[in-house]
Amino acid sequence: MKKPKIELLESNGVFKAVLRNVPVEVANSIRRVIMSEVRTIAIDDVFIFKNSSVLNDDTLAHRLGLIPLKTTRKKIKKLVDAEDETDYVTLVLNVSAKDKFTTVYSRDLKSKDRAVKPVSGDIEIAKLAPGQTIEAELWARVGSGSEHAKWSPVSVAVVRGVPKISLSNEIPRGKAKKIVEICPKGVFKLSRGKVEIVDPLRCTLCMLCEKEFPEYVKVDIDESSSLLYFEPIGQLTIKEILEDAFEILLDKLDNFMKSFKEVEVNVT
Repeated sequence: MKKPKIELLESNGVFKAVLRNVPVEVANSIRRVIMSEVRTIAIDDVFIFKNSSVLNDDTLAHRLGLIPLKTTRKKIKKLVDAEDETDYVTLVLNVSAKDKFTTVYSRDLKSKDRAVKPVSGDIEIAKLAPGQTIEAELWARVGSGSEHAKWSPVSVAVVRGVPKISLSNEIPRGKAKKIVEICPKGVFKLSRGKVEIVDPLRCTLCMLCEKEFPEYVKVDIDESSSLLYFEPIGQLTIKEILEDAFEILLDKLDNFMKSFKEVEVNVT
């Protein structure tokens, strides 16, 4: 078996990498763990003391619960390991519109823990007319995407095989131009009348080129390697998400091997 290798393609805001010699099935396990089991912190309990806005209490609580909160792995672990009942972080929302219309933003949430704060201060919560008020206390707890999407650290996570594209050596000039033009992702370019592959990883496997020109273009998928792509929301950094995902996956493998050995002993 060949040694796995990671080729990082992008890590500025999103994560995109080719996992060489890592089958799609294995990479998909990483993707599923990232989406469903990496823990973050989110608003889970909302206590509304006063709400004279046009939003009813349920709608307001729902909006507050979906505001992503940024924190650290250290803080999450501390909350999970809390031996007393204080397994949450308290935030307070207290906004009043006096003599003009006021927009309530996520920046108006005041956290009692410096390690926990909204990912962005520009998330709109409600609009208040003069004289209207919102007063509420919020408890943020640790959870994972398997419980509710608000705890998932990513908005998108995709795994697919690596595209393999082969071109015929002799493509008529007229056909060559059409092959380049038909690709919506700019995988091909025309150079001195010949079709060249710019970047096979741009291919989304729409197969338009092969369907229109099957005698000149062949598109296949190499599932022995994988392309992993995800977009973090901001609760954790890309590094923290990957570290958590690999730790969880390795723990699962350890538990599986222990269970397998117990079964093996009982069978023999």
